[in-house]
This record gives sequence, C-alpha cells and structure tokens, in this order.
Amino acid sequence: MSENINPEFWSAVKEFSKKLSMEDDFLVVSHHDADGISSCAITVGLLRYLGKKVEYMCIKQLDSITIGKVREKDGKCVVFTDFGSGQLPIIEANGLKDFFIIDHHPPEREHDRQINPHPFGYDGGLDISGAGMAYLVAKSLGFESMAHIAVVGAVGDMQDSDGKLHSINRIILEDGVRHGVIKFKNDLRLFGRQSRPLVHMLTYSSEPVLPGLTGNPAGVSQFLESLGIELKNNDKSWKTYVDLTWEERKKITSALYMHLLDSNTPEFIIQGMVGEVYSLVKEEKKSELRDAKEFATVLNACGRQEHPHLGVEVCLGDRGEFWTHARSILERHRKMLRDGIDYLGSNGVESMDNLYYFDAGGRINESIIGVIAGMAYGARIIPPDKPVLAFAKDKDYPNLTKVSARANWSLVRRGIHLGKALKEECKKIGGEGGGHDIAAGARIPKEKRDEFLNAVNALFGEQLKGATQPSSRKS
Repeated sequence: MSENINPEFWSAVKEFSKKLSMEDDFLVVSHHDADGISSCAITVGLLRYLGKKVEYMCIKQLDSITIGKVREKDGKCVVFTDFGSGQLPIIEANGLKDFFIIDHHPPEREHDRQINPHPFGYDGGLDISGAGMAYLVAKSLGFESMAHIAVVGAVGDMQDSDGKLHSINRIILEDGVRHGVIKFKNDLRLFGRQSRPLVHMLTYSSEPVLPGLTGNPAGVSQFLESLGIELKNNDKSWKTYVDLTWEERKKITSALYMHLLDSNTPEFIIQGMVGEVYSLVKEEKKSELRDAKEFATVLNACGRQEHPHLGVEVCLGDRGEFWTHARSILERHRKMLRDGIDYLGSNGVESMDNLYYFDAGGRINESIIGVIAGMAYGARIIPPDKPVLAFAKDKDYPNLTKVSARANWSLVRRGIHLGKALKEECKKIGGEGGGHDIAAGARIPKEKRDEFLNAVNALFGEQLKGATQPSSRKS
C-alpha cells in the first residue's frame, strides 16, 4: 500500500506515528459524526493493540468552550482525530501541551505533532477522510485490521459522492479487500440494500426521491410487480434488494432510470443512483452493518442522538448490548429525518442570488440540520443550481445559531467551496466555522445571521466568478 502514496507523506506519517507510540496514557477526542466516530475507533483500536492505556470522547465540535472538557482529563496525552488542524490556535491558547492531531481538514498551520494530507498535495475532502488518516497511522505501526472502518468513515464523509472512492481512499479500500474484510462492485446505491425489504427500500427512498414511488408503498408494489419481481421469498419472508438475481437488479435499475428521466429529474441525481457499493463481508448478511453506507448512517445516528460511544464500540466489534442499543437509536434518527424533510417540504426555502437558505429555529434538531439540508437536493425541494444554508437553534449555546451548508458536485466543479466561505466570514463576525468544499458548518452570534447570509452570498458569487481553474474533484 505505502508504495503508492507520496513518499514524503508516508515518511511524515511514520515519523508522526513513532512519536505517538512513545507516549503511554491517552485520551482520544474526536468529532461525533460517522467519520469522527470511525477515526476514534481506529485510533483506540491501535492504542489498545500497542498496549497503551486509553480513554475516548466524541463531541460535536472543538471550540473554546468544549476544550474545557478535554482539560478536565489533565495528565493524559490527547489525540485529536477528525478535527484539530483548524482549531490549533484554540488548543494552544488553552494551554494544552501534550497532544497529537490526526486530521484531514485544511490546517491553520503546520505543527510537529500534526499529520494532515493537505501540505502533501492531497485533498482532505476527496482523497482521504479522518478515518483514513487514522488508518494510515495505524498501518504504519503494524495495525491493519480496520481498513473497512476507514472506508465507512470515508463514505460517511460523502467522499464517494461521485460514485466511487478515489486516491488514498482507494488504496485503503484495496487494502481491505486484500485482508478479506470488504468487497465492492457497481450497483444501485439506494439506502437499505441490505437491511430493508425491497418495498421499503423504494418507499422510503429520499436520496433520490422517486416521484410517485417514495411514500407510496402500493405504487412501489405495483411498480415491482410490473417488472415481474416477486415481493416475497419462497419462505414468505420479504425480499431485500440483495435477495434479487443480477438480472432482476438490472431490471429495477433500468426501470428506475427511465422513471426518473420521465419525471424530469436532474441528470446529476440520476447518475448518482448507480455506482460503487461497499460490502463488509464479515458482517451478517442483511444487517445494517453489511453495507458501508448503512453502517455510516448507524454511526451518524449514534453521534447526532448524543450516544457516539455506541458507534465507537460497534466499530470496535461489539455485536451485543451496544449494537442492540445503536439499532434503536437508528430508528429514532430515521424518524427525525423523515419529520425534518416533511417540515422543509411544507415550509420551503428562501432564495438569494447565490444561495438558498432556511431557518428552522428549534423545529429541526440542530444535530441533523445539515443532513436535512443535503437531502433537500435529492428530495427536489430545491434545484441544484445554488448551495443551501440551513440555520437551527443551538440548544447548548443560546446566544449562538448553528449553520450547516451543503452543495453538490456540479457546484463544486463550478468553483464553490463552502468551507472557505464560512471560515472567512466567521472570522469577521466572531463565529467559528469551516469544512470541505461540498459540506461545511459554523456557529455564529444570533444577531449576526442576516449579516452572515449577505456576506456568504457575496462570497459564493466571487467564487463562481473566479473559478478559472477546474476543481481538483474528479467527476
């Protein structure tokens, strides 16, 4: 694997890892989303493999307030995963001395205890996720058994959004294939391929919304029967997508393609319906953990429902108490997403020259507001011509507003970079924000919302006008 990575980068990873391995008592601190939970689990797994003492926590953001939770664990060497590079000034300003950073977000500056792909020419929004960075560190120290979890992190971070994984993510995927923990192929990418009855997979499809089928189980049954596909197996159990023959899968895919085309669905949505799917072959068939996309959704549910430790333990192999609890959390999370999309569909969005936006206040939980914003494209609540900003009440900090921004591949190729725009404007108004080109977030003072909106709208306009070079994203 290492021979296909930039030699300077791989050398830096090994040097970083050597320093890390010399410490003994650790606290791993990570983000609470799928990539952060995966990063945390891989790092905890590595440190246990090395015989180190380790605790962990996953939090929704690393800022001047939450850093206090980290300082309470005085005396431990802190390893930040999936964040830290953009918060280095906060870490240092709060007196933390013994720390390491394993991150893939654009760094504020270089540091001898930080490993980040950007200084070596890699795009942390596409080439490698936070979990991938954690895996490289683990790999360099001889711990190679969690490549599949790194793939889950990358998928959770939407790094396969154009249909497949690229660059270092691809190398890690191939590593997992060699170790017999994952396999991949081109297929229909609808959520629920493994765990949902076929009727439910189509009925509850939201990415994309299937006109006339989503929310219409009778219509879905009629659609499938018209293709000659039985809804139940010989033992009377409901068929899932993975129960189908290859010919039946091709029938459904072709029929859905024509259905969306006839419904005037944007081409980028139709194209995103088919691509690589990643199966974790050691997991039970028809389990949510068998498919990387579903696994990532389990982790996101755990994090956004304030139980990220469940996700970490599932990544580390628990299939008992923690996994049972995680599945119940997943059902609650799915209901919240359905309710959120219903709210957005009923209330709509506002439009500015270069963006769409909506302010949900406290009606959509701030933990899922970004997911709802991203789903707005697939649900055809907004067209794909502009980014969308979503605002929600911050339940932990009453004086702040949570902001989530989402774009799509077409916008990124035209020059949009959400993370840069949010970070630049936050510096001016006393907020904290940043992220990737296609997804980003921030927290801003409540009274600055309109000023923030107008400024970001102008920044997006500048990005679109100044896009003279093609994006580094691969189409």
